[in-house]
Amino acid sequence: MIATVDDVAEAYVWGYPLVATWRTRAAQGGTGRGMATRDRLSTAADRTVVAPNNDTLYASGWFDLRAGDLTVDVGAMEGNRYWSVMLLDAYTHVAYVCRRLHGSDGARVRVRYDPAAPPDNRTAQDVVRVGTPTVWVLARVLVDGPGDLEAARAAQARIRVRQQAGAAAAPPRREPGSSGAAAFFPRLREALAADPPADWHPPPPADLAALLCDLSGEAVLADGIREGEARMARHLGVDRRRNGWGTRSRGADFGADTAYRAAFAKVSLAGHLPAENRSYSRPWDGTVAATLRFPAGAEPPVDGFWSLCVYGPDLFFVANQIDRYSIGDRTPGLRRDPDGGLTVAVGHDRPGAGANWLPTPAGPCVLVLRAYEGHPDVVAAEWFPPDMAIDGAARGGDDDRGGV
Repeated sequence: MIATVDDVAEAYVWGYPLVATWRTRAAQGGTGRGMATRDRLSTAADRTVVAPNNDTLYASGWFDLRAGDLTVDVGAMEGNRYWSVMLLDAYTHVAYVCRRLHGSDGARVRVRYDPAAPPDNRTAQDVVRVGTPTVWVLARVLVDGPGDLEAARAAQARIRVRQQAGAAAAPPRREPGSSGAAAFFPRLREALAADPPADWHPPPPADLAALLCDLSGEAVLADGIREGEARMARHLGVDRRRNGWGTRSRGADFGADTAYRAAFAKVSLAGHLPAENRSYSRPWDGTVAATLRFPAGAEPPVDGFWSLCVYGPDLFFVANQIDRYSIGDRTPGLRRDPDGGLTVAVGHDRPGAGANWLPTPAGPCVLVLRAYEGHPDVVAAEWFPPDMAIDGAARGGDDDRGGV
C-alpha cells in the first residue's frame, strides 16, 4: 500500500503506548527478573521516573503471563497503612490489587492473562484479568515520615509477587532509543506480535498491518509521526481547572480515546485511575512567597492521604536546604493554625519560625497536590485545592499547563 500522512499518524498514535511500554521494560531490564525494590523515598538525586512521589516506597517488576499466572500475596498491614499494587498491560490500561478494594487484613489474588474482558476496578477480585501477556507490576507502601521508614520497609516485604509456573520469556533484545521514523514502526511491529490488543482494547487502524509490512517512504513516515505528535499534544494539558489548579478529569480512564491514551503515556506513564489517586497541578514562580491554607475541617477529603510537592520544570525534585520534598497530612511537626486549620508556606526563602515550609527552587517550578483514595467529589474532579495567597491576596488564573 501507499501510506498517507494520515495513515501513519493514526498508526503512530494508536501504537505509541505499546512502544513506550516496551521501551520502558527494556530500560528496566526486561522480564523474568522478579520485583526490584526501592526501600527509600525519592529525592532530588532520583532521575529515572518523572514526577515521583515522596510518600511511598516502590517495588517494580515485569512479567510475561504466557509463562503462568502471578500470585500477589499481601500480608496484614498494621495501622491500616496505605498500600497498592498497580498492574499495567502493554497498552497502559490499569488494574489494581489495593487497600481501597481489598482492605488491610491481607489478600491473595491471582493475576491472569485474559483478553476477553476488561479488569474490574470497582470491587475486590480473587482473579484480576490483564489484557496482554506483558504486565508491569508496581507496588507502593506509604511512609509516615522518617521515623516510620523501618516499619514501612517491613510492610513492603509483606507484598510478594511470584509467577505460578515456568520461567518468563526472555526480554526483547532491542535496546531503548529514539522513536523516530527509522525506529518506531519496526519496534511497534515487534511489540504487536508479542502483545496483541485485547478484545476490549481500541482496535488498531484498519491499514496498520499493511503499513507495518511496507515501511518504505521515509518522508511520509517522518511527516506522519510529526502529525501524530501534534494530535497527542492537543491532549497533554489539563481539562478541568479551578482556583489556579488543574487536573485531568479522567486520569488513566482512557476508554476508546487513543489520542488521550497516547498523550497520557508520554507524560504520565503508569499514572493512576482517579479512584486511587487524583493529582492537581499548577505552574509556579518559586521566587514568589505564598501560602496554601486549608480551613479547619477542609483539608483534601481522602480516605488515604494527601501530599503537596514541588518539582522543577523537568518534573524532577530539586535539592533544597532542609531536604523536604513534600508536605501533607502525615508530615512530622506540622503546626496547626489557632482555629485548627493548616497553612503551608511555599517559596524559595525560609519563612519565619514555626511555618510549615515547602521549599521551592528560585525560578519556574510545578506544584502538585495528590489525593489518594479520594472521596466522591475528588474522584469526580469536583473538589479542588484552594487558591494560593500572596501577601494576603489570592493568585488566580486557569493556566492549562501541567496535569501531572
